[in-house]
Amino acid sequence: MHYTNEQLKVIAHDAGHARIIAVAGSGKTQTLTAYVQNRLSQGANPRRLLVLMYNKAAQLAFEQRLKNLVGGQAIPDIRTFHSLGYRICQTLVKQGDMPAFQKNLMQDSELEPIVWRLLRELADPSIAEDLLTRKKKWVEPALAYFELVKSSMESPEIVFDGTGLPAQCQFFVTAFYNFEQWRMDQGKLTFADLIYEPARRFKASPALAAQFGGHMAEIIVDEFQDINPVQQFLLNTLHGGRGQVMVVGDPDQTIYEFRGSKPSLLTHEFDRVFGAVTDYRLSHTFRFSDALSLLANQVIAGNYADSAERTQCISHSSTGPTRVTQLATADSAVGALQTIQAWAASRPLSDIAVINRLWANSARIELALLAQAIPYHMDNQQTVLERYELRPFRVLLQIAAGQVAGWDERARSQAWQSLLTQPYLKIKKATVDQLIQRLADTTEHWGRSLRNAIPESLSTYQSAALFERARWIEKAERAEGAAFPVVHGWIQQTDYLAALKDNAFSAAQVEDQVATVKAFAQFVRQAKWTLRDGADQLAELVERKTPSHVDALLITSIHKAKGREWPCVIIPEVNDRFFPYQPEGELTLASSAASERRLLYVGLTRAQQELVLLTPVPESAELVSALMPAAYVEGLEAFVAHLAEPVGELALPSGMHRASVEHYGRVKGLEPVSWRVRGSQDLTAATVEHPTLGVGRVLEDSDAKLSIQFRQEKQARSFKRDIVLPLLTVLAD
Repeated sequence: MHYTNEQLKVIAHDAGHARIIAVAGSGKTQTLTAYVQNRLSQGANPRRLLVLMYNKAAQLAFEQRLKNLVGGQAIPDIRTFHSLGYRICQTLVKQGDMPAFQKNLMQDSELEPIVWRLLRELADPSIAEDLLTRKKKWVEPALAYFELVKSSMESPEIVFDGTGLPAQCQFFVTAFYNFEQWRMDQGKLTFADLIYEPARRFKASPALAAQFGGHMAEIIVDEFQDINPVQQFLLNTLHGGRGQVMVVGDPDQTIYEFRGSKPSLLTHEFDRVFGAVTDYRLSHTFRFSDALSLLANQVIAGNYADSAERTQCISHSSTGPTRVTQLATADSAVGALQTIQAWAASRPLSDIAVINRLWANSARIELALLAQAIPYHMDNQQTVLERYELRPFRVLLQIAAGQVAGWDERARSQAWQSLLTQPYLKIKKATVDQLIQRLADTTEHWGRSLRNAIPESLSTYQSAALFERARWIEKAERAEGAAFPVVHGWIQQTDYLAALKDNAFSAAQVEDQVATVKAFAQFVRQAKWTLRDGADQLAELVERKTPSHVDALLITSIHKAKGREWPCVIIPEVNDRFFPYQPEGELTLASSAASERRLLYVGLTRAQQELVLLTPVPESAELVSALMPAAYVEGLEAFVAHLAEPVGELALPSGMHRASVEHYGRVKGLEPVSWRVRGSQDLTAATVEHPTLGVGRVLEDSDAKLSIQFRQEKQARSFKRDIVLPLLTVLAD
């Protein structure tokens, strides 16, 4: 095994606390296992070594690699934080320091209805109706808040004050206390409780904490950037002021902030807590070549006021070439499909990962793959055909197929729930619930039954809306002809797309849901489903699972992709709507530009041979991502070519991040770069940033004026060119 000088320094570390900053693909696992092997060969007692990994897959991989290295020699205990927490909980129960708990942890499906009930019990009358009709709007932020509390050592009140949630959510604090009381009464634990429960007991009783501290000569923690304050507290307790701690991580890959992770725990808090620390760097990546390293360095640079503070990624000389492509497309699903088909013409589908910023971004890609019969796996349990916004179409097709005759009352109630709330009727929930209860006994003639059940108390508008739905239900019941006209008719005549826009939590969700519904209708049309067989066709697709042995691509998210790599990575929707993504609902937790850069950085650095970024076309309503100016990519080819043959002057677009480029050039031994400055007449269609007005697109560039449409404004602004130009930062060529 050949190691770099940086790796050898880590392997040879012999005393004191150590912090290792390791870039993506830097071989940290092989370095850490070699370090442990070296410690064991020096006579370290494996029973006094503890290795903590972030997840089960990483733990198993590390354990197997270490066993291969040391042969039959005893190895240290290698655990995840949560498995360690579980073991501590068991010990606390045996000692009588913690109540007994049920073995099976609570799942999200169990948590949501309980939290919804608690919220309804506490809600102010002014929001009671909204909470009843828009469950997701309230339950999701409440659960996110609960998660943050359990990732912190602060009180629920202090955590709430730091979330930025509006005052109307203040009752989440009481809901948390009520949930905790209910949970303890039931003897239940959530996943987060495996660490939260021991930590809060240790904080309350230093004597109890002392029983668990100081037993290890050395603790090694992988992926330290992902730990949160409660895990940090548990680590401090286990250390107990004795022995040494080695941590490894990359602050640029901190992407679990919704669970309380903070880059500062690695970059600043570690020194403060443990004192004297030896710092190491693993800056060379073996995963991808110079083009992608330089791109990643440029993207993350915005998180640092001083470039000297960061560990920049440098490709090792042994890496093969990595091609980086910006594919401008009006539809990311079409662009992804074209890329997939081109790759699959000569290479395996299993080499490909489509990595999404949001799971919602995958819907249209899934439909495109289904239409072309291209096999794929999902890292998410729910497929596009099970999406919430498609439920009424599934029910209509089931009615057409006559499947409703065999349904029980519960299934009929759920079907009516979809038909009468998607789209949402401007009718009080209590009235809709009464209507559903009355119709749940219906076993035939669903359309007629709905017409006959319409309450006389409704307004003319409300009655007309229900009559229109009854009409399309009756069309489905007749089961004549193609399925598309009924699907399309429901969309048009119920004004479904407008209703989605009215009820979505964010502009991004609006676009996604509307595009998904349109894509589904087009899919039904292209597939030429009939009303009679549409339900069976849909059920077959929902149940169809691509066998594990079949060559298939993977659709995943950035969070799920972390720690993994693929020859070909496709990132859809690289635009200003999703990179950076900012939830727009009033009850959402804000996302920072720094955290969004880290997410994009993680997505980019999963690729080995090819990275395809699906960006907007110039005439698109979408703006170029402020995190990914076009110049960042456009200068890569010339830079890499100059690395291979450093002859003549290297001229690059001025829109590249200069400090990143110049640092990379110095490391690789290049002469200083000559920066190309834009001409005076070529700003049209460029993306620019104004110090007070934000990001916008140049609509017109003349000798005398610039016309700019800013993202946050409805009307374009005109400026005198010579006055405004010095104020603008050009984000894209």
